[in-house]
Amino acid sequence: MSYASHAQAPRANGFHTVLSLFADMKSRIAQRRSYRQTVNALSQLSDYELTDLGLSRHSIHSDAWQAVYGTHQRG
Repeated sequence: MSYASHAQAPRANGFHTVLSLFADMKSRIAQRRSYRQTVNALSQLSDYELTDLGLSRHSIHSDAWQAVYGTHQRG
């Protein structure tokens, strides 16, 4: 006696997919906000204060990007 079986891969639950997309978007928005706040805070410092931190005015965007995202800025 034999039986036929149709195995199907489980489908992603649409609700969980939407939740995952929103969580990812929320995380990206939080990172972007943190990046902007870091750039703004560093931009308010004097050249002397930046030098004390080992930074320069022309590297503020790159340094903020690396601090928030952990990688060098593209481009």
